[in-house]
Amino acid sequence: MIQSDIAEPRARRNLALLLAILVIWTIITIFGARLIYSGDVSLGDVVKTGIAWQILAAALFLVCVIRFFKWRDLGLRGPQAGTLRLLWLPFLILTMMGILAVLSGLPPVPVVVMILLNTFLVGFSEEVMFRGIFYSALRDRLPIWTAIIWTSVAFGAVHVLNGFVTGDFGTATIQAFAAVASGLVLIAIRLRTGSLWIAIAYHALWDWILFVGIAGSAGPVPKQVGATPSIAVMLLPFLLVLPNALYALWLLRGVGRSLPLSDPEAL
Repeated sequence: MIQSDIAEPRARRNLALLLAILVIWTIITIFGARLIYSGDVSLGDVVKTGIAWQILAAALFLVCVIRFFKWRDLGLRGPQAGTLRLLWLPFLILTMMGILAVLSGLPPVPVVVMILLNTFLVGFSEEVMFRGIFYSALRDRLPIWTAIIWTSVAFGAVHVLNGFVTGDFGTATIQAFAAVASGLVLIAIRLRTGSLWIAIAYHALWDWILFVGIAGSAGPVPKQVGATPSIAVMLLPFLLVLPNALYALWLLRGVGRSLPLSDPEAL
């Protein structure tokens, strides 16, 4: 397990090194999937049909990077005392999503467990990459809000590349915009609790409940050739993450001015 010491001085990360790590991570994550799966595959199938080896490889790559450079200021520690109560709304939303997933019908237990394993890998890999390494590197040189915004935008932009896996760039683009909003609540969790592990856990649980719900129901309506998604279908991802995004802005109010954060390394 990677531990972080609050007393450890902040590391200085070269931006060229950051971009190289991001590119390699992206190649492993996205284009690694093209080597494993023959033809286009839905993200739901990726997380439920077996271990997502490309996600595991990307996560192990980041662990090796952190170990090699001895970065101990990424927030990989437990939450600060009393900060978890700030997350009442995000976890309330998770609970409501879980109830809806149960009511819609659950897939077999082995599928539920496989999805949990893969979504944990996704949560770990993406959070360490973006709210860990990427944010910390930007924060070394940029004002805190600039680092937050660029981290969230980069997180969303990478999701466009899911189109190479699914063959549906339209849906991937919609997912990317929704991911920008999700990125706000994830960085808020990291900064207000002082723990990247809590952001990892929330990210994994969100994806787990979402994909379990899809696997247990009839799933998305098959896309018809030439069909244009309805406004409702396009807005659904944004409506799902909107409460979290708005709450994240409230959690981050005053950042860089008067609001004390639980992560001293973020400032």
